[in-house]
Amino acid sequence: MNIKYSIKNYLNLTTHTALGMSMPFWIKLLIRNKLKIDIRFLPKVLFLTGNIFLNIPFQLYESIRYNRKIKNTKVKSPIFILGHPRSGTTYLHYVLSKDPGFSFCSTNEALIPNTFLSIGGFTTKILEMAMPETRPQDNIKAGADKPKEEEFAMGNISDTSMVHGFYFPKRIYEVFDETVTFEKGDQKICSNWKNRLSFFVKKLNYKHAGKRILLKSPSNTGRVKEILDLYPDACFIHIHRDPFEVYQSNEKLYEKILPLLGFQKVENKFIEDYILYSYEMMYRKYFKEKSIIPEKQLFEISYSDFVSAPIEHTQKMYAHLNLGDFEKARPYLNEEVQAVKNYQTNLYSGLSEKTKSQIKSKWGFFFDAYGYDKNK
Repeated sequence: MNIKYSIKNYLNLTTHTALGMSMPFWIKLLIRNKLKIDIRFLPKVLFLTGNIFLNIPFQLYESIRYNRKIKNTKVKSPIFILGHPRSGTTYLHYVLSKDPGFSFCSTNEALIPNTFLSIGGFTTKILEMAMPETRPQDNIKAGADKPKEEEFAMGNISDTSMVHGFYFPKRIYEVFDETVTFEKGDQKICSNWKNRLSFFVKKLNYKHAGKRILLKSPSNTGRVKEILDLYPDACFIHIHRDPFEVYQSNEKLYEKILPLLGFQKVENKFIEDYILYSYEMMYRKYFKEKSIIPEKQLFEISYSDFVSAPIEHTQKMYAHLNLGDFEKARPYLNEEVQAVKNYQTNLYSGLSEKTKSQIKSKWGFFFDAYGYDKNK
């Protein structure tokens, strides 16, 4: 693993995922982290503070005009894509989002969750000009209207989101324990997360006229019980991948996103240990809670199976979870599959024997659960 911090990283401002944060939560985030910002990232923090301040009138307007209507919205049977980061969740999300019967959280809605109902058209155009064509971590196509994890929206409308650990990575363990597994901190943290997620999902539902909502956040893999508390009729699609590949892909992920999103510099070993820890804790909680999901509300699939025959396996998802008319959706889904059929996944160098041993020791239960080979 090799996290590189460059001048470009320090000055990359226009597409930072905290651009649309509300001022109270921004101030609270800075205070919570005791303003421990590396001097090299200070221009980024100052830019974001100014932008967030300028957004205040738009956020107030949207709140006054729409909040009552949003709160009266009813959400039925949302769909949650689960899986550890770099397990294929994005590809699955992109394919399913092509079904015109579904709505989803777009990049624009994730980045400006407080104002997308009022100035979303304008910010979409700005983002399209500012964003790169592909994501930095994997070269998957990016864009203001492309599907995005609602976790980034939660980072802008609440103080309970895993993305805050990307901004202040020196506290990433604490943020994970508080906002993903809810193992640390008091019950108010979990209640706050539920309240803010419920509001944001209702807001998406209001904008998209009640279309069934498709959501994707890897962090939700550790929140099954909490999601079912909110939505007893929720459906879950869990995609999993060879743990050795996931580990290497996560190293690549953090190498790319921490210099772009973070306000602090951390050492490689710190993040390597965090990857081992967070995977283990997330999946121990998922396995403990998976049994409470009704049979017809959970579909599990491996990444290798899905990419080998995406349309065939998607048809099985639709049938098992009662997701709607598959034949009506098929041409739209197939369009996405064909668009990325020549996509090449990232290549990785081999793992050291020491790292392999750590992975097998800490993640052995996952290998056993899904039949992955520990000894390859």
